[in-house]
Amino acid sequence: MSAPLIEAQGLEKHYGTVHALRGVDLSVEPGEVVGFLGPNGAGKTTTMKILTGSIAPSSGRARIAGYDLLTDPLQCRRHIGYLPQDPPLYPEMTVAAYLDHVARLKGVARAYRRREVVEAMERCSILEVEQRHLHKLSGGNRQRVGLAQALLGAPPMLILDEATAGLDPTQVARFRDLVRSLASDHGILLSTHILSEVEYCCRRVVMIHRGTVVLQASVAELRQRAAAQSILRLRLREGGPQGLAQVLEASDWAQDIRIDEDCVLCRVDASRRAELVAAAEAHGGLRELHEERRSLEEVFADVVADAEAPEAMA
Repeated sequence: MSAPLIEAQGLEKHYGTVHALRGVDLSVEPGEVVGFLGPNGAGKTTTMKILTGSIAPSSGRARIAGYDLLTDPLQCRRHIGYLPQDPPLYPEMTVAAYLDHVARLKGVARAYRRREVVEAMERCSILEVEQRHLHKLSGGNRQRVGLAQALLGAPPMLILDEATAGLDPTQVARFRDLVRSLASDHGILLSTHILSEVEYCCRRVVMIHRGTVVLQASVAELRQRAAAQSILRLRLREGGPQGLAQVLEASDWAQDIRIDEDCVLCRVDASRRAELVAAAEAHGGLRELHEERRSLEEVFADVVADAEAPEAMA
């Protein structure tokens, strides 16, 4: 198995009296897209600035493509392509001139520079606008230029910070497809607030809250978690819901039982749903059974609430 492209352990960061990061552990494997989530002020940007070498951690270690970030920062930077939320574009330059400038800064040899620039433009579908000035581009094309500059130098690791912020729905969809296509050649750390983006692009999720990692799980695991917490709504053919609710409350397999007008709401494991149907048939007959699945947004809200609960008690 190949080594992780990012392997961070115990990252801490202090800004005076502010403890921005509190022992963050993070890894990204080759070919993996990891969603990096958290509320505003959670520590995402600080973590990414440390990983890209913009700032130093107060403590902790990180390796990028096998290189130590503290002892070999230049090699680490060469192995990362970074797209910040606001790409550092020069509006008076053309697309081709800007990318050539970035390639020079990254040390791409002159003999290969034009080829790399063209390949990056082709991959990001901006070759047809290479002679247009950056200030004349749409928001979607500016983001594509930002991603193209991140690809120059063939870095194995990409860090994308809120890459779809400000884009319209069509531009977002195209950008997501592009990110997915890049996963075949790169590891990707994708910071975003949009959970549909996570579901579409990512294999795994790392969630940070108040400088601490509060969740690391695969997207498949999160979907299972959401399904396991789904609410079942039952409506009977005859009689009111009180009798069925009492039976369920006396059982050891139904949870969160409540009545909503003429319906009974509860949580029941999939393996016990036959018993739920039988109970409904015995207490008025089952007229309707509807499953209300929880969204990933609700799952993440629960994670944040659970993380804040110990602080509130303290």
